[in-house]
Amino acid sequence: MDPEKLMRHIVESFERTDLEPLIEALHDDVVWKSASKQENVFRFGGDYYSKLGVLDALSHILMDYTIHQMRPREILTSGNVVWGLFDVELDYDHKGMDPVGKSEESKSIELEVAIRWRLRDGKIIEHQSFFDTASLLIQQGHPRGN
Repeated sequence: MDPEKLMRHIVESFERTDLEPLIEALHDDVVWKSASKQENVFRFGGDYYSKLGVLDALSHILMDYTIHQMRPREILTSGNVVWGLFDVELDYDHKGMDPVGKSEESKSIELEVAIRWRLRDGKIIEHQSFFDTASLLIQQGHPRGN
């Protein structure tokens, strides 16, 4: 499957909380780089290695976020690298965390997310995601800070 079709297929499956296409597309030596490396900001952060590491990262993400839509705005490929820019709609429910500005109800969030994959042998060997961390935190109910 070409890189653009692979990304579209996985994102469509991810919206349905079907992780199987993603897991099947991961290279055994995958490195999953989180958008945030700051400690104690999100449950997820840093780099994860191997398919088991990716499952760990996803379990942390899906613990607090339910993704409803990931609409591709643009997907570009160059050789073994594919980039996607997505409009994402999700719900945030902290499920036991004690965030600043804590609320007992889930919050609807809209966010732009960029994803970069490097492929090897048709499989994802490296994943990076990028998003506006401040926007996400504000929409989750965190104050704007000092």
